[in-house]
Amino acid sequence: MKKQPLLFQVFSLKRLAIGLSVLLITLLAILIGYFIGFHQAEEELDAERKQTQKLVQKIKDLTVIDERHPSLIKPKGSLQDDEIRRLKKELEDLLARERMHEEVKPQHEYAPNDKKAPPPPPPSRPPKAAGAEAKLVIIIDDVSYARDVKAIQSTGLPLVMSFLPPSSRHPDSAVLAKQQGMYMVHLPLEAVAFHDEEPNTLHVDSSEEEIEKRLEILKQLYPNVHYMNNHTGSKFTSDSAAMDKLIQIMKNEGLQFVDSRTIASSKGREATTKYGMRYLTRDVFLDDQDGVGNVKKQIKEAVEKAKRYGTAIAIGHPRVDTIRALKESKDILKEVKLVSIEQI
Repeated sequence: MKKQPLLFQVFSLKRLAIGLSVLLITLLAILIGYFIGFHQAEEELDAERKQTQKLVQKIKDLTVIDERHPSLIKPKGSLQDDEIRRLKKELEDLLARERMHEEVKPQHEYAPNDKKAPPPPPPSRPPKAAGAEAKLVIIIDDVSYARDVKAIQSTGLPLVMSFLPPSSRHPDSAVLAKQQGMYMVHLPLEAVAFHDEEPNTLHVDSSEEEIEKRLEILKQLYPNVHYMNNHTGSKFTSDSAAMDKLIQIMKNEGLQFVDSRTIASSKGREATTKYGMRYLTRDVFLDDQDGVGNVKKQIKEAVEKAKRYGTAIAIGHPRVDTIRALKESKDILKEVKLVSIEQI
């Protein structure tokens, strides 16, 4: 075979080097463009998110839900008003989905500086009588949406749903509750420190008239309610005067308070005892720590307490880990009788 001239070989290598250089530069340009575009997309998404929140706030200022007349038919209004209401619901649904990543957990009340701290224990009580049946109540708090109800029902367990009062963020909670045979109301009470309290939260300085009016409204919205447990409430429940007012009015209204016990210094026991009412309190939080394994551990603890004392109350939330853990814990839950709150 005839050997190629040296000059031709050098020229061919040069062309190959140039080609590779062009290819590398092209790939580098593509990568730089990708990262710049990704960064710009992130900034645009963030800007859109902020704009959505601004729009929601503007619409909130224009339209406020009036719970004083829950039975009234939708008032007549202009097409513009209808569009504002439609847009308001659409945007707030979007915002609610964004806020799902900021779920309320009890740690911010009982241990704001230590997310791994255990919840405050319930008061001491005597062990169950020999031969008595062990009963466990599992309350699922913060029920607000149809997806929450569906998730809870998917467990096939007799869980007790505690519904947050309706607000612009979750306007259908009372309607959903009425579709259930038995339910509770998750009553928002003032916390020591909380950045996102529910509308119409009762505060330690709320007057008797304000508390009475609020409970009357809730009874209209939830006509079958007999039990209420506190949503947040570390400040309210640890205030003797506030709890005295609340429990007295609840007794007059035929309502039973269930202490979520978000703080160790709760005055729930003293107030209910004063007015001759039973003191019902949370024994175990199922999901104060994330993870299916942690929830299963708490379910086991709740079962053990029910067997030890005869009754126990556990509180969880309609989160993915919690629902899965409950589904996977049916064998251990068979060791006790799962009952509704009025059965203990």
